[in-house]
Amino acid sequence: MKSFPSEQIPNDGSYQLPRLIDEANERLKQIGKHGKRAIIKVAPKPNKPISAQFSLHGKQTQRGLNLSLNRANLTKAEEICTLITSQLVANTYTDDWLDSLLGKEKPIEQEKMLTCGEMLEIYKKHYFKQRKKNKAPKSTWLTNYRHIEKVMLFHSNESINLQIIREVIDSTENDTLGRAYHLSGLANLLSYFDNKEFKQVIKRYKKENNPKPKKKYIPSDNEITYTYQFGFEPKKNCAKRYLYRYSQWQFLYGLLAVYGLRVHEAWNIKNWDNPVTFKDGDYVAITDDTDDIESENEIGEFSYHRIKEKIVVPAILDPNNEEHLLCIGHETKTGYRVALPVSPHGHSSNCQWIKEFNLIQPLNLPDIENPLQRNIQDIFSCSYKANHWFRRHKYGFTPHALRHAYNIRGHNLGINHKALANSLGHGIIMNSTTYLRNESHESKLQGLKREIRQDNANRGKLKNLESENEKLKDKVKYLEAENEHLKTELKMYEALKGK
Repeated sequence: MKSFPSEQIPNDGSYQLPRLIDEANERLKQIGKHGKRAIIKVAPKPNKPISAQFSLHGKQTQRGLNLSLNRANLTKAEEICTLITSQLVANTYTDDWLDSLLGKEKPIEQEKMLTCGEMLEIYKKHYFKQRKKNKAPKSTWLTNYRHIEKVMLFHSNESINLQIIREVIDSTENDTLGRAYHLSGLANLLSYFDNKEFKQVIKRYKKENNPKPKKKYIPSDNEITYTYQFGFEPKKNCAKRYLYRYSQWQFLYGLLAVYGLRVHEAWNIKNWDNPVTFKDGDYVAITDDTDDIESENEIGEFSYHRIKEKIVVPAILDPNNEEHLLCIGHETKTGYRVALPVSPHGHSSNCQWIKEFNLIQPLNLPDIENPLQRNIQDIFSCSYKANHWFRRHKYGFTPHALRHAYNIRGHNLGINHKALANSLGHGIIMNSTTYLRNESHESKLQGLKREIRQDNANRGKLKNLESENEKLKDKVKYLEAENEHLKTELKMYEALKGK
């Protein structure tokens, strides 16, 4: 009988562990997606500690699981790696979560972290310090940080954690601009404190948030005229002491329609009774204007353009004023600027709506107490009241929609893009993209018809030119033939004269 040397195989079953590790890792690879998975690693040390190895933020990471290698711990390690893999796939993994899972105590450094209340106070000071030159920094803060501030104040004495992050995000609806603003605000706040722990979580929510811009209803010029004529008749049950308000709101409506103003700008008109002189040192500010005035989301950075020449703009009530340019004061969102009157029939001196809407009268704005006072959402009192009036009387559009209609009307009339943008008080790009995005199908159709009429007129002119050209060609041929005939007669005459 042949004998074989002993292979010294242990009798505790540990010789099977390498195979079991390979099988466990193969199962873990099956549940991972796009390389997001955790696998089991065993260090070649006396107690053979087990670790989870995975990729995080593009870097290979290995976290100890506080387990030494044996069959029972290998089963636990696979369970932990399965949970880590699910967190990685969902983009919700954080080191805090794993430490909590493993029952680890937080490092001393984390115990010294700022509380949510402290973080908010520090960042808010930084935020407003950086935006001293902005016209409405409070408005932009409310747009981007309102829900963040509310949640962090509620957890004022706690350190920032995944639960608080999710609570902030869930305070806004998915697929909305509100969530987009707050995700950006949250990312900026955490970035200020160099906190990268929740970067992947925020990134995933940003990817899943796909807001579609609301299609604002923009009235046609005929609708605007009709509403002016019939939308301000007092209701039968209206008390006599309130009847005067209808003429005031009608006057404001005419201003918004003719000049494309924001509501609060009507209370900042500077040249109604007296002329305005622009001197060197005054400025015109240009800004983005993406949102409806009834929303608090009026955001934008300001860039300023110095006026170098002295310009005098006459008073609106000046009998000799034919241009009717309107000067809007510094207190408004976009600073000092000059607005151009525009109606369907033309602009400036040809603007018929000036007379049709009876604007040449003493300034007759709605009787509102503290019209330029801002409420808790940073909205002007007059803007809030105007929106309420429009909704209550069921006009079917907002006051700010008249501003969009103004812009579309100006483009349809062929007004210079830069002049139109300056009149509205925002950049040329904004004027030509965001504002025109809301143009109605009827307005677009009218524009197409106008282009067709213009094209047909051009074609008619071209045909006339071609016809004239043909006539001229025939005339040239006739003259050339006549010239040849005269040359022949001249030669005959010379020949006879020679004899």
